[in-house]
Amino acid sequence: MINGESILRRSYPDLNEKQYQPAGIDLTLDKVSILKHNNGTTYGLLQDVKVLPEQEELEMDAVQVGGMLKSVYTLTPHIPYIATTKEKIKINENSGQFYLPRSSLLRAGIDVRTAFGDSGFFGKLNFLLINHTDKDFVIEKNTRFVQLIDMQVKGVINEYNGDYQER
Repeated sequence: MINGESILRRSYPDLNEKQYQPAGIDLTLDKVSILKHNNGTTYGLLQDVKVLPEQEELEMDAVQVGGMLKSVYTLTPHIPYIATTKEKIKINENSGQFYLPRSSLLRAGIDVRTAFGDSGFFGKLNFLLINHTDKDFVIEKNTRFVQLIDMQVKGVINEYNGDYQER
């Protein structure tokens, strides 16, 4: 069962009023990073080791958008970026979460790739952003860009305690 607004307000009481939706919570952008691949390094997932590229936060650009001068992150076409949420999320026991892009991003050709959030995870969330168009796209810090869908999970034995847990 997907948890609706009344449950979400109780579970996440410290959010901005505009973030609550009938069946989810809008999460806001804190930063955008680019993956730094080093020549000679092989990246991959092995049974016992993750060898992942480092991330470097993008510098913000000053751009005229809609007649206003804004500080924004610029997403170059066809480059993968990591977008980090401003919010730290604590996924409750017996809950799990899906994350979906806001439809405005999809309508602009921007893809948001996500993973499932397990019970017990705590921390900021990271998502993959890809601009599938042939033109630059800008996104402003603190913009709502992903919707969190929280649902009940029955039969949880062990909560998440993996590498990405903020301790």
